[in-house]
Amino acid sequence: MNAVDDRSLSPSGLRLYNSLTRQVEPFVPQTPGEVRMYVCGVTVYDDCHLGHARSQMVFDTLHRYFLETGHRVRYVRNITDIDDKIIRKAREAGTSIGTITSRYIDSFHRDMERLGILSPMAEPRATEFLEGMIALIDRLLARGAAYRSGGDVYFRVRKFSGYGELSHQVLEDLRAGARVEPGEEKEDPLDFVLWKGAKEGEPSYPSPFGAGRPGWHIECSAMSLHYLGPTLDLHGGGMDLLFPHHENERAQSEAATGVTFARTWMHNGFVTTRETKMSKSLGNTRQIKSFFEESPYPEEVTREWLRYFFLSTHYRSPVDFTDQALSAAKLALDGLYQCLSLLEEKAGLFPGKGEADREFAPSFMEAFSGDLDTPVALSVLHAAKSRINPWLAGGGSGNPPADPRAVRSLFELAGRTMGLLRIPPSRWVGGLRAAGVPSGAGLSEEEIAHLVALREGARRNRDFRKADEIRDRLKESGVVLEDQPGGPPRIRRI
Repeated sequence: MNAVDDRSLSPSGLRLYNSLTRQVEPFVPQTPGEVRMYVCGVTVYDDCHLGHARSQMVFDTLHRYFLETGHRVRYVRNITDIDDKIIRKAREAGTSIGTITSRYIDSFHRDMERLGILSPMAEPRATEFLEGMIALIDRLLARGAAYRSGGDVYFRVRKFSGYGELSHQVLEDLRAGARVEPGEEKEDPLDFVLWKGAKEGEPSYPSPFGAGRPGWHIECSAMSLHYLGPTLDLHGGGMDLLFPHHENERAQSEAATGVTFARTWMHNGFVTTRETKMSKSLGNTRQIKSFFEESPYPEEVTREWLRYFFLSTHYRSPVDFTDQALSAAKLALDGLYQCLSLLEEKAGLFPGKGEADREFAPSFMEAFSGDLDTPVALSVLHAAKSRINPWLAGGGSGNPPADPRAVRSLFELAGRTMGLLRIPPSRWVGGLRAAGVPSGAGLSEEEIAHLVALREGARRNRDFRKADEIRDRLKESGVVLEDQPGGPPRIRRI
């Protein structure tokens, strides 16, 4: 493991926002040195979009952080391969459910490869854990937390006193807005299905309560229980899963085991387009594969470009997918690679590592420990770059303003924890040239205009730190902005 070995570089303690308590709290695993983490995967009925990409990158970054700080990570990510949407997709395509799930599982794995996502410890499929789901439903029936109705089995929500606490909703308000669908025979409109009785033309499996198939929520409870035990250190997923999926998971798991299901609940914000949530149901999605296929850059460059774009916004905030924001991310990453290139050119001036890890790495890791604040971690990279760049550009004579070995060590740390700056600089620049795309100092007029507009928006929102960062990045690429009273800035190339 290429982890930070010096314990002085370790953060004072990881703090994460817990969706259940709505507070940033110390994250303390049940077993010292080991993290039990479960993250909801995908339902395999279509290609993944950039909303999925962001969620996977957030939890991949957390996974990398745990590994960097010396933890053993028992990370499980499921695949839902039996669901109403899959059945409907197979009917529309005139093919089998197995053909659909096989096609989109392969597509999902290819997308994870494109994004550079580390593999989980286990990636169970729902259809492989039917026995565990049936056993869990049996336990809920025996405890009176579930009941049979026709061929279905429902969870009795009123038997779980904490229902609604995770999503912070009042039970009576939820009940007032709930409805019973045709064919359902529930005691309460809020009750949710654990087992769906067999229907003509749909796949079904034998069970003590009749042939049928599992409901969506019971899958994750059974699979996490199998791999990680009754209590998780962390359960993660997108904000859209908070209710009803995670609320129902928590209710049925704790009703079955009598213990806390997850100590920390972590949810990432939405990806938006024109400030509207990106989702398949709204028809405004951008597929991961299409983003890579349409990118003018090689795949390895596109991977880091997209990672930088998402990690430059805090994981709990929404991120609007715009050309301007993508341009800003690309410019920032180009600047870091330019610095890395100069560091490699001057490597002979500063052999070895010595005490290099001590100068920047603690601030970088402390940003991670503060609720995975990747924007602040990126600002540490840029601060290091800004300090060393003038010395490097001047030929490396005299005493450097920062230890070049510390900057290089920091960039290596960013590679391990964020999946950035992993490409040899010569290959980064060569890939851009081969694609006929300017990098760094070769900004096009359109790219400059995008960045200037992004800076003006930041200034209007009084986000002066972001505005200054964009101005500095433009200057590094040979573009100076001269602010004018009551008007747009004057743009001058140097």
